[in-house]
Amino acid sequence: MAYQDDLLSPLIEDEAALISMLAQNFDQRNIEVIKTVVEISDLPTIARLENVGFQSGREFSKGKHRYLRMSCDRYDYVRLMAETKMAEHLDMNEWTFAFDSAKRRAGLCNYTDKVISISRYMVDIHNMDETLQVVLHEVAHALAGKRAGHTKKWLQVAKSIGYKNEEFTGTEIAVETATWIGVCPKGHRHYRYRKPAKMLSCAICSPTFDARNLIRWRHRDEVLPNYGEPNN
Repeated sequence: MAYQDDLLSPLIEDEAALISMLAQNFDQRNIEVIKTVVEISDLPTIARLENVGFQSGREFSKGKHRYLRMSCDRYDYVRLMAETKMAEHLDMNEWTFAFDSAKRRAGLCNYTDKVISISRYMVDIHNMDETLQVVLHEVAHALAGKRAGHTKKWLQVAKSIGYKNEEFTGTEIAVETATWIGVCPKGHRHYRYRKPAKMLSCAICSPTFDARNLIRWRHRDEVLPNYGEPNN
């Protein structure tokens, strides 16, 4: 779903209001991209929109005037949000931001290449505040250093920049994207991206292998809504 100028125009002079509107619409409405059209000579408006994540598209003419198409999707906004937070704490001449395709984790701090990346799959299923928490988690790793790991030193740094100590793992992503979904006799769900080659039993029911708790696997396309129950 695309979102046009009907609510964007009244906010065009206020960057803070634009940012709030973007977050609200990407979070609460079924919107994939927000679009607008700006007269090419209106450089202040173009600059404001670029400042909040809008990307320039094609130019076109209408009558005697020349216009520029601009748009901002969920990833454009997240990139802006991430780079803004990174710039508050890191040297952006050294560090960069990127998206990746990881399914088993939410974010990554690459100390060698000095890149902070977050999973596109995570962005798809979490709201803007949760996504920001992942960014702050990784920024704290960059600040605390590789040896800090998830120690008290790292946590102290993380909390000092606004991290709420929320944990996001690959489980949330797997629930939405894993190809194979398994259920034990008691209804506990399990997720795999490849069909297991050997029999597995439910670790929730028993920490050791138990044939009474074997997991039955089905392809996601064959799974009905009542297939097992989500893990508590």
